[in-house]
Amino acid sequence: MRDVSGLDAGACVGPAQVATAGWVRSQFAAVFQRLFECRGGLLRRPPTVSVFRPLLLAALCTVLVLLAIPAPAAAAGTPHTLPKKFRHSPYTLMSLSVGYPNDGWQRRAKKLRRHRYLHIKSSSRDNCYGHPALVLMLERSARDIARVVHGSVMVAGDLSKKHGGRLYGHHSHQSGRDADVAFYMRDKDGKLYVPDHFVAFDGEGKAKDKSGLVFDDYRNWLLLQDWVRDKRAGLAHVFISTPLKLRLIRYARRHKSFRRYVDDALKLLEQPEHAEIHDDHFHVRISCPHHQDEICHEESRPRHYR
Repeated sequence: MRDVSGLDAGACVGPAQVATAGWVRSQFAAVFQRLFECRGGLLRRPPTVSVFRPLLLAALCTVLVLLAIPAPAAAAGTPHTLPKKFRHSPYTLMSLSVGYPNDGWQRRAKKLRRHRYLHIKSSSRDNCYGHPALVLMLERSARDIARVVHGSVMVAGDLSKKHGGRLYGHHSHQSGRDADVAFYMRDKDGKLYVPDHFVAFDGEGKAKDKSGLVFDDYRNWLLLQDWVRDKRAGLAHVFISTPLKLRLIRYARRHKSFRRYVDDALKLLEQPEHAEIHDDHFHVRISCPHHQDEICHEESRPRHYR
């Protein structure tokens, strides 16, 4: 295809011609050089079309390049992806959990912060954002355990990215309602131990890495009981391996003061299907926030829909 001046439009769209600023400038310079290349620097006859051809070619290429640049896609979590009512007050002031745990995103998330009784794994410090109900629940429970057993430190892993979406190493953790929490543990001498990574335990409460670390039945039950009693967050699931689930239930049933919370704990505890067995951490998930049922889905999207 050629235009009226005989310029080849195809000459500017190849990879070598996706006009750099220097190349475009050279075309303009060529025009002015031709205008003044005659004697005395002044033209003695009107310029022909050929004189302006480099200028026209440069202009055409610039236009084509600008047209070829795709408009920026709407970022996940922009108001354009929300139903109309969620783009207005009071929702514009609220933290929103959108979509499914395994196919979603979030807006205005709250960051989980370090405290003397709450540490965050170094690999999770960019992924410690969640719905305020989840973040505040974790802060409360970490503080409660530290009050009962002085020196206790909860170690949190991944929640979600700041704006949610896919998170490496996880099937869920996309909409700000999931969090990983390390088990409380003791060393081989029975002293409180604060890990810098998750440690897997078998049904006997022994570390699978042969480190001598021991699953702390007392503090892990206290943590689970604290979550059961905390009605503000709307806890929906606590994922854990079946052997450790049974271990915690047996432990609680042996103690009269813990027994009354066993039934409620059993409603929350489960080993997830088609996922890691969760023998090295608790995975907690809260329910959809109030008044967000239209945009938030409680359970994960079935795989064949993804």
